Amino acid sequence: MMEDSGGTMRDKDFVGSLLAELEAGRPFALASILATRRSMPRDAGARMALLSDGSWLGTIGGGRVEQMAQDRCRSLLDGTGENSLEWLTHAKTGMACGGDALVSVRLSGDPAVEAPLLRELLDRMDKGEFFTLDEDWTDEAHPVLSLTPVDQMPAGDPRATTELPLWSEDGCHYAEPIGPQPIAFIFGAGHVGQALCPVLAYIGFRVVVYDDREGLCTKESFPQAERVVCGDFQHIYDHVTVTRRDYAVVTTHGHAADIDVLEQLGRELPAYVGCIGSRTKAAFARSELIKRGIDEDWANGLHLPIGEDILAVTPAEIAISIAAQMIRCRAELRPEDARPHSSYKK
Repeated sequence: MMEDSGGTMRDKDFVGSLLAELEAGRPFALASILATRRSMPRDAGARMALLSDGSWLGTIGGGRVEQMAQDRCRSLLDGTGENSLEWLTHAKTGMACGGDALVSVRLSGDPAVEAPLLRELLDRMDKGEFFTLDEDWTDEAHPVLSLTPVDQMPAGDPRATTELPLWSEDGCHYAEPIGPQPIAFIFGAGHVGQALCPVLAYIGFRVVVYDDREGLCTKESFPQAERVVCGDFQHIYDHVTVTRRDYAVVTTHGHAADIDVLEQLGRELPAYVGCIGSRTKAAFARSELIKRGIDEDWANGLHLPIGEDILAVTPAEIAISIAAQMIRCRAELRPEDARPHSSYKK
């Protein structure tokens, strides 16, 4: 997950400093890592700015890559250089880490255009919204920046679910996700939900637990949860907002409530939805969802029965099997070259 936010466009102080330069009429040169291959000191999203007074903000990792980018930033500010986009490979840099970095260097744009974009970026971050910062490098001399809220992304757009920056080599397009991390919703505060909550929190998910039983909906029962919500299973969106980026585990106290929750989720299309139950229940639930107007492909694609097939029986074992499946789903939503490779695989 994206945790190293210092000196990135997810760093409010960094963005605020750039905005202050634009508002004061002072240009800056910005170097950015848009993609990496193999090991590099910093990943995609790292930024470094040369201000008009000669001072620097941020870092893209040091070493020869940073030195080359600094030289190009200086050329931009003194008027002898041009915007550029280049893979700084190990062969070019001789960096000991042995990796490659796609580095862009550009002069700040028209303050009348770029300053409002940075203000909007800060405003959306303050509101806790999720969006992407998009950079179109089709015309290297004139890159185009824009912000895209998640609700404006078409169905199937990988920007809606990724946690990491995306670079399209063919399209010369960079998209950096900005905003809160996805939430794992557990619908059902019973034995499985109680076993699952600490596991998901431990592996880096923000957890919200939802149930209609007041006696179970207590923070004391779920100390690792970000929120514990008591509400009607037929009207979950009166109490929580599940987006296309989020994960949902449905393990309520009965199949009728499970189907009610699944129907509502099927109209929002979260990144992951799993439901506890047997194969017989799975067939009935899918049939009922389709009758209620839910897309057949989505219904058939549910993780139902939920979890990896590890012959789990107890609530704790079932929780482990669910968490394992969610880890895989989370990894598969990342750019292919950023997916982890288990050291246990030969």
